[in-house]
Amino acid sequence: MSLLLDEVNTLATKKIMPGIVDDFFKNDPLLQFLKRNRYFPYVGGPLVQENFLYLPQNGTAYAPGAQFNITKQQTLSGLQFTPRYYYVNVTENQEEVEVIIRSPQAVMSRVAADLGNAALTMSALLAIALYRNGQNVGGVNRSLQLNGLEEALTDGTNTTWSGSTFTSYGGQSRTDVAPALNSPTGTISSPNIAGSITYHILEQSFQSCVIGSEMPVMGVTTPICMGYINENFQPQQRIDTTEPTIGFPGIKFKTATIVQSNYCPGQGLTAQDVQYLGAAVPSSGETFWWLNPGGEGEDALIRLYMSASPKFQFGFTGFKDPVRRYLDRSCSSSHAWPLRNHELVSSLGNWRKHAE
Repeated sequence: MSLLLDEVNTLATKKIMPGIVDDFFKNDPLLQFLKRNRYFPYVGGPLVQENFLYLPQNGTAYAPGAQFNITKQQTLSGLQFTPRYYYVNVTENQEEVEVIIRSPQAVMSRVAADLGNAALTMSALLAIALYRNGQNVGGVNRSLQLNGLEEALTDGTNTTWSGSTFTSYGGQSRTDVAPALNSPTGTISSPNIAGSITYHILEQSFQSCVIGSEMPVMGVTTPICMGYINENFQPQQRIDTTEPTIGFPGIKFKTATIVQSNYCPGQGLTAQDVQYLGAAVPSSGETFWWLNPGGEGEDALIRLYMSASPKFQFGFTGFKDPVRRYLDRSCSSSHAWPLRNHELVSSLGNWRKHAE
């Protein structure tokens, strides 16, 4: 005799707890910082142009009556970035939404759960893209992606953590305006850090990012590299703090707060981060980034542009109607047809880089 249910499952109902625990996504301090401190609306146009000065004018000491050098010298140029577009799709079956998963039997809305997932997916996609690049180099075409730290904070000669070399940035050859677009690295020959990281490395790399009175305000690294730092500093040498603008926990170092990100390129990234979110794992080591964002407003050295359109600013485009095919005129809405897809689309501009 084969019975479908035993007595326990025949007489007792399940207790399903309300809510869903997020066991996949992580918070990223870099994206939070840029949204909070370096956000600029993208009001329209085909691209963003960020101008920069890369040479001084001609000048020197002179004797009375001497001829001056009046040769016109070009000292200005610009970087150009086109908008990049991201979407997250959510597909629902109308039968599930309207017939099965509904109050009072549903502990929560299926649509609300999926839209929440979509918003978190969008944030994770952007957070990971910020550490990567948006160029077609080394046989990997990422020209649809953001122009992130990997291509911004390099010198066009040394390979980055992914093994790529970026000879240009914002369409401008680095060689032609050198060293204006070349980021200093101090004693760190590349962004990769494997093993112990000493005070000497932190100090020298920090100082290489100082521009006059402007100093790094944030250092971003991986949880593994943060462990290396903690292991090399005695408890009395470490000052635990929080980044003052986003409240992210970290370690105080001079004018900066060193914070850790689970999305920063390193050995701790998961196979799911790579498969679903576009992350990449360095061949070895961890990465560490000092950020000197410059001043506020027009003096900012890092800028996060996002479309001024509500529909392209983590916006909801609405449901898309499928072609409905009925078997006969009496077919009701309970018959199966696919519910419309919708998209969450965000346009994220690109950013101006100096010597972070």
